[in-house]
Amino acid sequence: MIIEPFEKVMFAEHMAGAQEVVILLPKKNYKTTALAAIALWHISEVEDAECVIGASSRDQASILFNQACGLVRRSGLEQFSIKTGYREIRCGGGRLRVLAADAATADGVIPTLALVDELHRHPSGELYGVFRDGLEARGGQMITISTAGFNSASPLGILRAKAYALPSFTRRNYHNHAVSADRAFAFHEWCLTDTDDLSDMRLVKKVNPARHHTLASLRRRYESPSMTPARWARFACGIFPENEMPWIEMPAWEACKADIGGVAEGEEVFVSVRVGAGAGIALVAPRGDERVAVKVQIMEPPTEGRLPFKAVEFALRRVAEQYQVISIGYDPDQFRPSAEVLMELGLPMEEQPQRVTRLSVATSALYRLISAGLLSHDGDPALRAQVRAGKAKETTQGWHLEPTAETNGLIALAMASLEATKASGTTPEVIVL
Repeated sequence: MIIEPFEKVMFAEHMAGAQEVVILLPKKNYKTTALAAIALWHISEVEDAECVIGASSRDQASILFNQACGLVRRSGLEQFSIKTGYREIRCGGGRLRVLAADAATADGVIPTLALVDELHRHPSGELYGVFRDGLEARGGQMITISTAGFNSASPLGILRAKAYALPSFTRRNYHNHAVSADRAFAFHEWCLTDTDDLSDMRLVKKVNPARHHTLASLRRRYESPSMTPARWARFACGIFPENEMPWIEMPAWEACKADIGGVAEGEEVFVSVRVGAGAGIALVAPRGDERVAVKVQIMEPPTEGRLPFKAVEFALRRVAEQYQVISIGYDPDQFRPSAEVLMELGLPMEEQPQRVTRLSVATSALYRLISAGLLSHDGDPALRAQVRAGKAKETTQGWHLEPTAETNGLIALAMASLEATKASGTTPEVIVL
């Protein structure tokens, strides 16, 4: 294993005895492998070592454990004994073990080294706190390593803000560094800012210091149809987003405009409806080769109050008269009584809950169609306004469009696009953080 210069920088305080080290680095920069190596070194060198791994889930923590097992096997380190069933590695009187993510199961642990992997995934800072409180008894140390968090209000975001507030905080060559006055706490972060040009691979390379990252490999990743602006900013550039962020680059939407080839009367279409104070009705017509044409009807609410459900029912009946409707998706929490009325009239109503998990897959489906140039629209300015108003939100359940009063049509379009991609057998996986 070759220790790269940036790894020497980020682990220097730990090796010098710092009690608590926090490291933020974009994905695919050897974070987990480096921690696994430190864990093995620790249990082989520290008498009766107790090294614990904690993450947002037991499976996530096991990724680091499996990396350590791989290092042992590939290096022929016979002094280590792997107990896979117990998720432990022993060396003399020392052991490395995985703890369940539930902080209650970690109560009472007295580590000589605690490793927290991907703090950005943790729903709270409780496990971090339990590990931190257990360090004093044996003079233990702790290393936390993660990519950027959901937002500045997350547990990781709060910890980061406290590091930024230290008098020693500096930023040099896209590397943030701070240490506490007693040098017991150290912080390292490689990141760009939201004012930087995130399409400049020379800048992106500065925050991806691992030698396997090249300008060409970063460019390929950036230009992949599956990449989103939010994921690129966070996972490749180390930027903490706010709760919501632009979900698509508008030039990609404009490039999908087609003067000829819109949804024609009489075509087969998948339809979805989203209701709030107003409503949006989306039509998606499959065109073969994964391509689709789309049309959206935006129904604004009256000046005061909500749009009557009867108006939405009438609009859907008109759609059913004008097109060959395969299905009309609706959220049962919003539209069930009206859906039952329409079903009695013979309309093919289909329950499609617009909750986070399904919305994450639908957002990915629509994003892929737009970014790959597989979607065509007629340039409707009302729909353009909805696309422009769309914001993405990242949660542990995935990346998804955030429903608002200004995006009823866009949410409906995402849901109808999902049904169309399912029909073509190209449903994307939900983007999980």
